[in-house]
Amino acid sequence: MSSKKILFLSLLIAFAIGLFYFSTWYREYRQTDFSYDSSHITAIELVMKSDTLRLTKSDGIWFINDFFIADSAVVSNFIDILQSISAVAPATLKTDDNLTQLFQEKGIGVFIYKGKHVCKEYRIASIAEFNYKPVALNSGSVDPYYIDSPNAVDNLVEYFSVNPDKWLSGKLFPEPVEAIEEIKVVFPDNEKGYTLELGGNQIALSNSAGNRMPNINLANISNLYYSLDNFKLHYPTKAEIDSAKPENLISSLQLKMLNGKTYEYTFYRITGKGFTNILGQELGYNPNRLLVKLSENKFLVGSYLHFHYVLCPIDVFVNNYEK
Repeated sequence: MSSKKILFLSLLIAFAIGLFYFSTWYREYRQTDFSYDSSHITAIELVMKSDTLRLTKSDGIWFINDFFIADSAVVSNFIDILQSISAVAPATLKTDDNLTQLFQEKGIGVFIYKGKHVCKEYRIASIAEFNYKPVALNSGSVDPYYIDSPNAVDNLVEYFSVNPDKWLSGKLFPEPVEAIEEIKVVFPDNEKGYTLELGGNQIALSNSAGNRMPNINLANISNLYYSLDNFKLHYPTKAEIDSAKPENLISSLQLKMLNGKTYEYTFYRITGKGFTNILGQELGYNPNRLLVKLSENKFLVGSYLHFHYVLCPIDVFVNNYEK
């Protein structure tokens, strides 16, 4: 055999061996590669059975299911985790169940988007079959791995919750409170309503008839103003949404912003059975929680405590108020 043929065969064998080791390495790399560069993430979907939670970024703001404002700090921490997840070791615990089906039924699907395209997909779980340790299975892989992240303080899987309450911001609008130009509150008893104008260094308070009110209570107005910056909000149940009826109306709030946007919110009592006051007396409504209607028939639930100043009538904001 000529030296050229020997050289060619040697190179061919070397290439085949190299290809084998590269394919072995790449297959293992694909199975163990769970992290993704956060700077390229535009949306994240978390899916567990029939529940889907979608986080999307628009104009620098993260939204839940394309509508509700997400807590930016919670999302930022979550993205740090997505960027730092690493495989610790193969999950070798034996189970008679089909692993793919097991992760489909008990795991959380994670879909990370760059633009409109899914660039990373895997399932994550913390289940009895793996001693409740965080385990992940990459899309197209057959071998699950125990995983970890230096940015996770609690159980890693808890950060992948499909419960919207975990992600909700305390904000009803994305702008800072400094962007509010006008606050208008209307009650079923029209005389309790008012309009508060915040222009430059002057504050003007008008009653429902449009008359300017003298001797305004700046302390309570400040409490109202700053209370709009942060609430404790929750997703409502269907039973709570059913309380959005005219007879349960408490008040409505309109906010005009410096950028020209207007936000409108309507507040309702949450009615039903089983509610009691501090004396144990039965009530026909929830004394702690109220229903907040946003635009597009979207609802959230808040507390009377956090919305106290929003629900106050005009006399709270005027010293020595007389009708």
